[in-house]
Amino acid sequence: MDREADHSYDMPMGLSFQLGANPRAMDAYARLKDEEKRQVVEAARNVTSKSEMHQIVRGLERDFC
Repeated sequence: MDREADHSYDMPMGLSFQLGANPRAMDAYARLKDEEKRQVVEAARNVTSKSEMHQIVRGLERDFC
């Protein structure tokens, strides 16, 4: 696997923290396909506030649990 591919799955710290605080969302994330995970990570990279990150994580719990 090349360096660029590895970077696509580098999870932002805020996403990691929010998932760790929400076990249901973490379970939902773990069940996602690789492309879906990449989309979540990309969305998390573009947030500008803790509230936005929280919305991403709540969305995982709401939509995939």
